[in-house]
Amino acid sequence: MSTKEEKPTLAGVTVKTRKRNIVVPVDPGSFADAVVQIVQDASDGVSVEEDLEAATKALDTAELEFQRYGDTLFEVMFAGGRLATGGNLADDHGKKLDKNILACEPNRDAIAPYIKMFGTLARRRPFLIRGLENTLIKLLLSLEFFSDDNRRKLGIAMALVFSNKIAVVQENIFAALLNDRLVSKGTVLDVLTVFLQEFLAKDSMDDLVTNLTKGKVVNRLLDFFPPSKRNQEDFVQHFTAAKLTALVEWNAKREEEVKIDELQNAISDAIAADPPTPVAEVLALIKAKKAENDLPDTEVLRVMWMSLMKSINMTGKNQQQIMQSIKAKIKTYHKLLAAYATSAKLELSLLVTIQVLCYEDNRMLKLFSDIVRILYDGDIIGEDTIHHWYKKGSHPKGRNVFLKDIEPFIKWLEEAEEEEEGDD
Repeated sequence: MSTKEEKPTLAGVTVKTRKRNIVVPVDPGSFADAVVQIVQDASDGVSVEEDLEAATKALDTAELEFQRYGDTLFEVMFAGGRLATGGNLADDHGKKLDKNILACEPNRDAIAPYIKMFGTLARRRPFLIRGLENTLIKLLLSLEFFSDDNRRKLGIAMALVFSNKIAVVQENIFAALLNDRLVSKGTVLDVLTVFLQEFLAKDSMDDLVTNLTKGKVVNRLLDFFPPSKRNQEDFVQHFTAAKLTALVEWNAKREEEVKIDELQNAISDAIAADPPTPVAEVLALIKAKKAENDLPDTEVLRVMWMSLMKSINMTGKNQQQIMQSIKAKIKTYHKLLAAYATSAKLELSLLVTIQVLCYEDNRMLKLFSDIVRILYDGDIIGEDTIHHWYKKGSHPKGRNVFLKDIEPFIKWLEEAEEEEEGDD
């Protein structure tokens, strides 16, 4: 009968083994129970804010599998336990946290301590940001199952996450909101409106635009409206009623910029056509676009000038050659400019447009006074407008440079005027 051979041992040698903490939960249910217990043990009932600060410190030192169960952590803090489908709590007979976002009052002050907690946890463990993002997305996709108050809480929480610059991926959050089923019911618009109100309560319109841009929805706000209300009239009516005047004004300006870009592209295409589109047809095109989009004359005149300058190939040319090209372009399209430079105000706006462009394009920096002289000789800009611009109507950009540059021409105008008065 054979006996089992014993394995050799190394006497006096310590064999290292991998350490394991046997108390660490190894499933989401146990992890959720551990989080609930830690938060409850840290609470003394003085205030929610103090309780959450104490819980944050306790969680920071806890040996839990945060990297594996980050989603579960935020599900507990949002809803009191693990989430199942439809925004319901999982039926796992686990512990439940009484104090959570969906159980608090639907206002900023009640929800802010939780978001502050999330920010602290995310700074110490950046990988938790993904868990927060996933939980927000899961809740937003279940909006139809929540009450109006709970939807409001989610809108506020979303605004505070963005406002506190917790680095969730904005594109993923907004993509969850753009769910066709939820959008068609109007549910998404309600939550978005709360989000916008709460965000703009503390942050600027520029900050909001930055977040919308990162979320790739800055030009898609109408997509959050139900299909039957996807128009500018309903947009203005809805957000005006929600007291989001800044958003309405910003959108109106953006819409105008889109229309202005369309006009500039249309003019540029007409000028660049081979052969070039006749001036009369270009003028008719401009008038039609202006009427269609209700554009102000100042913008039409600015776009005209920018389109003309854009059509000039300045590459490799010296200033004299560029000036000759500008002179030829003004001569060809004199009627376009004259048709809209019909008042002192509009003439001044054209002068300022030219000044800013000459300042921003080094190739034209020393051509300003020559351009003004050509426009004066062509009766597009009057003497009084030039004097007004010189005395108090100039733009800050390059003001001192251009005022000094145009001094000889101003002096010539004054001398010519004196001679006319002497002749009289």
